[in-house]
Amino acid sequence: MKPESEVLRLLREHGSGWVSMEVLQSAAEVSSEQIGQIVEKLREIGYEIESAAMKGFGLRGVNKEGLSSELISYGLATERIGQKVLVYEATDSTNDVAWCHAGEEGFDGLAVFAEQQRRGRGRLGRSWLAGRCSSVLCSVLLQNLAPMPREGLALLAGLAAAEAIESCCGGRVRIKWPNDVTFEGLKVAGTIVESRRTGTRDGFVIGLGINCSQRKEDFSPELRESATSLWLMCGSEVDRVQLAQELLCRLEDWLKAVSAEGGLDQPNRRAEAARPTNLERLHQSWLGRCDELGRRIRLVCNNQTFEGRVIDVCPEKGLLLQLDAGAVRVFDAATTIVDRNYGDS
Repeated sequence: MKPESEVLRLLREHGSGWVSMEVLQSAAEVSSEQIGQIVEKLREIGYEIESAAMKGFGLRGVNKEGLSSELISYGLATERIGQKVLVYEATDSTNDVAWCHAGEEGFDGLAVFAEQQRRGRGRLGRSWLAGRCSSVLCSVLLQNLAPMPREGLALLAGLAAAEAIESCCGGRVRIKWPNDVTFEGLKVAGTIVESRRTGTRDGFVIGLGINCSQRKEDFSPELRESATSLWLMCGSEVDRVQLAQELLCRLEDWLKAVSAEGGLDQPNRRAEAARPTNLERLHQSWLGRCDELGRRIRLVCNNQTFEGRVIDVCPEKGLLLQLDAGAVRVFDAATTIVDRNYGDS
């Protein structure tokens, strides 16, 4: 881990307490002079760090004015995701910005953030609306991947968001297929995966939106009973810089694990036992948070309605439903709508 990443991690872990120079030196494996340089850099980019003789250093806050590429990049413990970071005060869509760079070399892993989106989008043409500085709105461009189904990337994105939220806020975060991240049954985050052919290769953009500082009255009337935010979960403001960094780290961890075993598209994988270990770990980790597993749900796909019990969510193909008529059918996220007002426990 980078020395600056280790210093920032320790300061965050100790909350309002103190971390001694000796502890920082030992963890970061650098000299006291280098620790001083790292602390000064953190102060320069917006962190409030107190220092005291015999006590060491304490993190007291972070720039409340908004995100910046320097805040997110400094101390980011990744090798691929977020090596380029763009932050916009406002843009139509972070996904659109990411796609603008898809045909250029050297933009694999680009992370685009915006404090506000004018035309942010969710699945199936829906809008994603958020007030300025109220959320973490992010899109990540992936250029250099083996052919990979969007279903697997969608599971990966939801799991990364859930883990990042838990790391920063605690609580037990759940997932609803295909793209809702929830806390106590209320949606706190959403994901979207888009794919396009750019030149001779397939590109992907993973879009993520996490509600951070919204109060109930900030949501539109039709969302107030179904949506929540990290502030409502925790009762306090979340460090959005830390959350953004955690999100990029979790995405990288899962992508690295799956890619190391050949991606999500291995041929002739018909049995669970044939899956690579890390892909099956992704599958099981996602299922462990899935609200629908074993429940009856109603779906609409290609203008037809289906009812049945969820028996699995497959990283390669999608949701497996045991239909009331007896057959098992697979549904992909791109063409399927889940009726959230139907189902049993």
